[in-house]
Amino acid sequence: MAQLPLAHPPVLQRDLFSETLHLKALRVPKKECQAYMKLLNGYTFDKPRLRCILPEADRPDTRLLLLAEKVQDQGVRRFAPPWYLCFEYRSHAVINQCVFSIIVTYDLTLNYSYWSAEHVLKRLLPEGCEVPTSFESVGHIAHMNLRDELLPFKNVIGQVLLDKNPSIRTIVNKVGTIENEYRVFRMEVIAGDSDLDTEVKQHKARFRLNYGEVYWNSRLEQEHKRLVDTFRPGQVVVDMMAGIGPFAVPAAQKGCKVYANDLNPRSYHYMTVNTKLNKVENLVKASCMDAREFVRSLCNPDHSTARDGQGGLIFHHAILNLPATAVEFLDVFNGCFNQQRWKDVPLPHVHCYTFAKNEETDADIKARAETALGGALTSGCQVHLVRDVAPNKRMFCLSFQVPEAIAFGQGDPTAAAATEVDDNISNGVNGHHNKKQKTAEVC
Repeated sequence: MAQLPLAHPPVLQRDLFSETLHLKALRVPKKECQAYMKLLNGYTFDKPRLRCILPEADRPDTRLLLLAEKVQDQGVRRFAPPWYLCFEYRSHAVINQCVFSIIVTYDLTLNYSYWSAEHVLKRLLPEGCEVPTSFESVGHIAHMNLRDELLPFKNVIGQVLLDKNPSIRTIVNKVGTIENEYRVFRMEVIAGDSDLDTEVKQHKARFRLNYGEVYWNSRLEQEHKRLVDTFRPGQVVVDMMAGIGPFAVPAAQKGCKVYANDLNPRSYHYMTVNTKLNKVENLVKASCMDAREFVRSLCNPDHSTARDGQGGLIFHHAILNLPATAVEFLDVFNGCFNQQRWKDVPLPHVHCYTFAKNEETDADIKARAETALGGALTSGCQVHLVRDVAPNKRMFCLSFQVPEAIAFGQGDPTAAAATEVDDNISNGVNGHHNKKQKTAEVC
């Protein structure tokens, strides 16, 4: 099909995508279809999602075997004329087995519903434009990030993708960058209905949300599972930026006690909805406050919400899932722990998400964390590559156990900034990140 002339503004005319193929077909005995298919291998009709063997309404004992487009013949004829000459490399043994067949003409019409989104958009968009066919699915919503040059065509792009993805009812396009403290980006509906209330399933959990009010990223599904898999039943998890519960809910399903917090009141609302939806509300205690204040409230024995024993809450893991700024919140752990309370108890492991440029090393990420913590990380910390976000932007998870000197406020707050990076850091972290080496121990 040729490139369609561009309308201003672009309009999707579905009837322009009809194409009729004039094919040859063999009328063969119903019981011999597979034998003919094997004999004529390479000469039968082959297009994705289309069958090459078709029934005939008035001939119950025969079928039409569609032949490849390269096979042509001069009209309808019985076997006696040399139609078999179309099959250039076939032997007389093949010919002898085809004596009961009749060659006929068959017109096959392919309309708009047959063609893929990529095929349709290639014809609609100006030559040289990158065809957008990928998107993030959030329930019935498809989220796109269209390039500036495609914005004049956003509505027709949205309509095509809506037509070609039956499970999608709404197409949204991101407008600008995330600029608010709740990580919610501005978006516009470019096709479909405007209903942003949806439900997502991840592994064994269900999550309800309004995509316009809270943060959600379906591409982090495997990372959610990876981290939760490191938790053990009965452990206590503190989720400082919990969102609607992608870590908190599966951790609770595993048997962990979770203290989950988010600053966004709507995230807090959906977190409580999702704990009930997944029947783990007795294992998740939700809060809506600043992340630092949340941690201090759990660790401070004098705080009104610290009800889990004298001297504050004993917990095993803390999660900081706010990659743009989470490292800055690490300062809350400096001097936050009651030394008597944590005597002979292992200090918690922290899992902090962050972004880094391609040229930044694991050691650079560790150094940033040490600066925020106000002390040096000692041993056992790891940097895990989560995913590539953009051409020069990657997402990582830094995991480490809080050192005693930091936990009990015994370290020098300027020590980390003055510490030189150890030249003997293991696993090659002084070089650039290697995609194949996703996790490296850097302490």
